[in-house]
Amino acid sequence: ILDALRTAHGVWDRRRRRRRMTAREVESKMRWIAPTLDLTGMGGVDLIVEAVVEDPDIKRKVLAELEERMGDGTVFASNTSSIPIADIAARARRPERVVGMHFFNPVDRMPLVEVIAGPQSSAEAVATVRDLAIRLGKTPIVVRDTPGFLVNRILTFYLAEALRLLEEGVRIEVVDPAMERFGMPMGPFAVMDQVGLDVAVHVAGVLQKAFGDRASGSTKALDGLLSSGRLGAKNGRGFYRYRDGKRTVPDRETYNLAGVGPARDLPPETVQERLLLSMINEAAVCLDEQVCRGAAEVDLAMVLGAGFPPFRGGLLHHADEVGVAVVVDRLARLADAHGERFRPATLLRRMVREERQFFGSAVR
Repeated sequence: ILDALRTAHGVWDRRRRRRRMTAREVESKMRWIAPTLDLTGMGGVDLIVEAVVEDPDIKRKVLAELEERMGDGTVFASNTSSIPIADIAARARRPERVVGMHFFNPVDRMPLVEVIAGPQSSAEAVATVRDLAIRLGKTPIVVRDTPGFLVNRILTFYLAEALRLLEEGVRIEVVDPAMERFGMPMGPFAVMDQVGLDVAVHVAGVLQKAFGDRASGSTKALDGLLSSGRLGAKNGRGFYRYRDGKRTVPDRETYNLAGVGPARDLPPETVQERLLLSMINEAAVCLDEQVCRGAAEVDLAMVLGAGFPPFRGGLLHHADEVGVAVVVDRLARLADAHGERFRPATLLRRMVREERQFFGSAVR
């Protein structure tokens, strides 16, 4: 409890130091928190946000314990980054009251919240969680209950392709700067360090189980680092070296741990193409599966949740700029060279035939 209170105070105190809040406002916020180790009072709450570890068995256990105490109208929102809400609510007494609420890290800074509507979630419960996100100052996007949901699903294909480049011998100091030059706030290996290498492996496993060969990216490099005790930024050991909690330079020892062969040079444009097209292709699959309402929501989610450069308009705006026909042609060439994971999505091929774009009508 003390750690939780320190964390909450630290978030607001940072705002005080930046003169965005006063000391009195910080103390006022803290008085709204009523910590407890007892679940008795749960019978009087309207909404519960669960944020235990990313394990479906533990989440189901917590839900079962709370359903013994909470009211019939209480909404249960699970903060999960990849576990289907259908799995969490599988044995629930009131599955219609169970909704996903995926916050992005760091929670106090990232504006996006994915509100996940499970197959049995009621419209009222989904609206309640969406309203809470707005009241918290977040931007909510309602997404369908599918493994990885929207942002993490698209991002996992991006990270998996970065790992394949690494296994081919392309160095971290080539890949990450290439994506930063494109406009990403950090490269894919820095992202994996930030997320946590253990979390990255877990999410990759969830998607591989769900999507089979199409998502069967190798995690050999991650497994090698994990076996040596590296978790990324949270324990100061990952793809990068860290000093006083700050990322410094790529750690050359990771190449041995990851079993990477001789260095291979690759132009930044080639690196960017493989990583960006992997995301565009998966985003098209998500649209075809109606994971969200449309291309505008994909772009908003990728900008707010994954740091896609806003000046490029968003992931699918970028696809339009390149030209959907060009995207399909380049994907087909990559599929022939590197495997079926790059085979153009059905939606992209259909768009070329119908001469339309994500945000327009004519395919260039």
